[in-house]
Amino acid sequence: MHTPKWDGHRWRIRVMREGKSYSFSSSVPGPKGRKEVQKKYDNWYYGEGSGEKSVLTVSKEFLEDVKARRGENSEAYIQYERYIRLYIAPVLGSRKICKVTLRDWQSLINEARGEKKPLSEKSLKSLRGIIMQIIKFGYQDYQCELLRGDLYIPKGHYKKEKEVLQNDDVRRLLEPSELWYHPLFSFLLLTGMRPGEALGLTIDDIQKDRVVIRRSVSASGRITEGKNENARRMIPIGELAKGILRQTITRNEAKNLRTKWIFCSPDGSMGNQSTMRNHWAILKKERNLPGTVYSLRHTFISMMKNVLPEQSIKDVVGHSVSFDSFGTYGHILDGEDRRVASVIDLTFGQNLGQNESVNDGQRN
Repeated sequence: MHTPKWDGHRWRIRVMREGKSYSFSSSVPGPKGRKEVQKKYDNWYYGEGSGEKSVLTVSKEFLEDVKARRGENSEAYIQYERYIRLYIAPVLGSRKICKVTLRDWQSLINEARGEKKPLSEKSLKSLRGIIMQIIKFGYQDYQCELLRGDLYIPKGHYKKEKEVLQNDDVRRLLEPSELWYHPLFSFLLLTGMRPGEALGLTIDDIQKDRVVIRRSVSASGRITEGKNENARRMIPIGELAKGILRQTITRNEAKNLRTKWIFCSPDGSMGNQSTMRNHWAILKKERNLPGTVYSLRHTFISMMKNVLPEQSIKDVVGHSVSFDSFGTYGHILDGEDRRVASVIDLTFGQNLGQNESVNDGQRN
């Protein structure tokens, strides 16, 4: 970006474009003349009216772009809207985005906090990422320049450690229970799936020794395409996981629930995360278990990291780009899936003392 220079008589910016020379000047001394020249140059370079939009205006236009690309019900749109509403708009929303400096953005990150506690390191990184996307979007519309420097995450913010279940915890978890969502918890442990992905499974998603993950149920009860582009995938399941699926479907049929959802609500409708979390809280207290429902996914990864190649684990849990579409599935379906499923069953079988039976009792 060109900036005005004082030649002893006037402020001036000289530029070349397509072989032509352009000059912008002001004889007014001091900051006033400098700003006058800069505005002339900006209007010429970006177009009249550039840099006039507020942070909130650009943020709203950015959200509209996200909505058009990914949908209003997407997890990305929901997260972006929330962060902009809670953290960005109240602090810098009324400021012209062209006037917001690197230091201003950094102060926003430094002072951001939740309603009851400081934001975690992960949340601050998400906030930083959204800020960078808004700036990039504004830059494309000639509303601001890219930052001349990096935004950092301040020290002192807590980093939430991932909790995992130990072997004794796993055994207690898989003991019989009448809780309606107990089969779901067992299935999450044996597959490493995200809770929303399992709630989104239908009977048609089961294909012999594999499960196709096509959708996810968000915390707000919306059906989405999943957390990211890696979420839609096909994963192998072993006899332990297949047993849970068979038992759960049989339970639903025995209760005359005409439903396509495998891990449905007690009335047969699509399962919901709120009730699921309530059932986890009951089970956690009854059996002295650590963590959250998501800890079951962390436990799966922790148990598999020493017995499966890293890429196989990533393919199963959706941490990497494995498939371009449902037409091409990559190496995990070329015989590797059966080996992966066998290793998973063997590992959990050893940790459970070769006890491969999982009860699917129910409690309404």
